[in-house]
Amino acid sequence: MTEIIRSWQCQNSRCAQEFTAWEQYPACPGCGCVRVQWIPGGGHVQGTAKAADAELRALADCFKMTDINSAHRDERAKPKLAPQHNAGRSVPNVQFAPGFTAPINPNAAQCLPSTSTVNFKTRVAQGQRLAASRSVPGVQAGTAIEASYRPPR
Repeated sequence: MTEIIRSWQCQNSRCAQEFTAWEQYPACPGCGCVRVQWIPGGGHVQGTAKAADAELRALADCFKMTDINSAHRDERAKPKLAPQHNAGRSVPNVQFAPGFTAPINPNAAQCLPSTSTVNFKTRVAQGQRLAASRSVPGVQAGTAIEASYRPPR
């Protein structure tokens, strides 16, 4: 677990010492008073954002990493990757579920992204059921009733 060091100020009017501590609401090291207040700090990255983007670009250029993306305003940080097609490979695409295909070798453990675009977005009005799907079975298909109880009337 990661510890966080915070800045605190003693609420004793005769002390009013500022100090840092790892604990939550620690006693003041100057007077021992337990009335302390957290001093918010950090989170101000306006001046460092441009420098961080420049450093990211320099590292990407240095190590020839062309797929690194630093998002601009109103742009997602992760670019949508183009689907990888199975051109020139000896292993055919295997379909795992509706919309999930990947060129895996059944004789080796692998973790590959789907080669097909996956999109399960739908529009449903409030109080309405989802339309039945031809490719995805309903919840009832994987449900097994092991036992039931009906109270006597």
